[in-house]
Amino acid sequence: MWRTDWGKDFIERISQNKPFWRRVGDVWVVTVFIIMILMFSLLLWQATLAWQIPKTSAVSPKMMIGLPGLNPVIPLWYGILALVIAMVVHEFSHGILSRVADVKVKALGLLLFFFPVGAFVEPDEEGMKSMKKWERMRLYAAGPGSNMVVAVVFSFLFSSVMVASLEPAEDGLLLYSVSADYGGAEAGLEPWMLLTAIDEEEVRNTDDWKRVMNDTYAGQNVNVSILNRGVPEIYSVTLSDKGSYYLKYYPDYYESWMSGKGFMGVAAENPKIITDSLANPTENILLYISLPFAKLQPFPEHFTSIYEPAGAIGILPDNIFWILANSFYWIFWLNLMVGLTNALPAVPLDGGFIFADGVTGILDKFKKGMSEQRKEKIVDNLVGILAFTVVFLVVWQLVGPRLVGTDPVILDANINAADTQGWNGDVFEFDASMSNGNFVTYEWDFGDNNTATGEKVSHSWTEGGLYFVVLTAKDSEDRQSVAFEQVSINHFTEGDGSVGGGSDDTVPTTVNPYVKTVSIYINVTGDNGLPIVQSDVTVTINSPSGAVFEQDFSLNNGETQAVSFSTSEGEMVGEWEIFLESNDPASDFTYDYDWYTYYQSNS
Repeated sequence: MWRTDWGKDFIERISQNKPFWRRVGDVWVVTVFIIMILMFSLLLWQATLAWQIPKTSAVSPKMMIGLPGLNPVIPLWYGILALVIAMVVHEFSHGILSRVADVKVKALGLLLFFFPVGAFVEPDEEGMKSMKKWERMRLYAAGPGSNMVVAVVFSFLFSSVMVASLEPAEDGLLLYSVSADYGGAEAGLEPWMLLTAIDEEEVRNTDDWKRVMNDTYAGQNVNVSILNRGVPEIYSVTLSDKGSYYLKYYPDYYESWMSGKGFMGVAAENPKIITDSLANPTENILLYISLPFAKLQPFPEHFTSIYEPAGAIGILPDNIFWILANSFYWIFWLNLMVGLTNALPAVPLDGGFIFADGVTGILDKFKKGMSEQRKEKIVDNLVGILAFTVVFLVVWQLVGPRLVGTDPVILDANINAADTQGWNGDVFEFDASMSNGNFVTYEWDFGDNNTATGEKVSHSWTEGGLYFVVLTAKDSEDRQSVAFEQVSINHFTEGDGSVGGGSDDTVPTTVNPYVKTVSIYINVTGDNGLPIVQSDVTVTINSPSGAVFEQDFSLNNGETQAVSFSTSEGEMVGEWEIFLESNDPASDFTYDYDWYTYYQSNS
């Protein structure tokens, strides 16, 4: 502990305008009473959540200590700076209101533990006892009230001056989330990278992002251009399946069209949204206060490499700008925490003394015949009970979830399928009886706009592809577990036809994502009825990227030519067709075909 007379002259000078400070003190008393009610209500509400918090998610005691070096979210040097300012403002305000009430300030001091961890102003005790209750309430409210004023001022400086001046250094989308086990993460993409292009197509906004990704399919390889802490990099990403992601993490939002669509496993947004949100803290105050828990304060390198200051504030050197921005935030944050904490109605906090004087004033007004001893006993009992309650509610946040928190409810839907690979038209059986949990309903989605209910179901697909069979099992409280099974349906179709001289015919089909091989077998037979004249025929097979097979034949009447084509390469997903053309009026012919499309067994 370090006691000193330093600062007493400053307090004496600044407290000369007593009418001003009395009005300010009145505002602070009202403000602290409002904060006191809100904070106590918040503690009560948080206490009720203990029964809903998993036992493994209880708050660590370190998170309740507002000291840099002990609390893991408070940086040491910014924390020391902000804590010193908060303590000086808090205690000097007590001193100023003491002098406004003509109470002598005996000394000022600091509590030291390697660095200042506390501060105090020591008013004359006899003078404190003789003060009018409202004046004493002003004195106590001055500490948390002034901390709140400083918090508001530095919040303005941080948001409206520093953050509002930030602009993205480059065009692109900010990756703010990367899901493990999907293409983006496997390629090395990380949060806070700036995505600028996909396969050399510029991605400047979310519309570009949606347009480019909607044209991709699962299994496709794309080159993703990235700025990583300002350094250009290119990542080769094999796209995952959008449907499987939603089935696993957001089953309520899954739609069958998602299956087969390309999915990078990243969430991207315009980087300006982040700074706009921080520049307007009232739009999301919880996000604003929780920046340290999101590891966004102090601003990390991956943040500072994306943004640069613009306008008048941009004349500052970058390192000075970021130091000031971080300092302003931590001065705001710790003053807010000190102010809110000291407003709690628990002695020895300022709020406890304000509450005691407030109750005494109410008794003086409405119980004028009550003895002073009786009033003092009532006040002491109320203050003691309230202080105990506040301490209990704070401690309850630590121990409550560990004692009464939720145990995990086991809900594990499970699909047992005898076969997961076959052909269109085959019947597949699915059984959910091995699911673990007290389920009462079973809902099935087969990925082809068909659904079913029941513990055991069957289904047949008419089109080939890789399908995701989704089981949603629910218990009596409507809690659910989702499971999915991939089913590979190879597609077979056959047909025949005839083409008159000078005409043509087309056999179209659609090849879905996850295709492995396309095999086509065609028999073409001359059929012009003329023994000497041949039928001139052209057979063309078109894939989504254009013609992949073309051959001309000259066939005698009744002569058959067999054509076979098979591929596992190139652009295979999309519209295919067999184009059969008679090249002159005397080239009639007939044909038949077998078309096999084989699909991957899983995504």
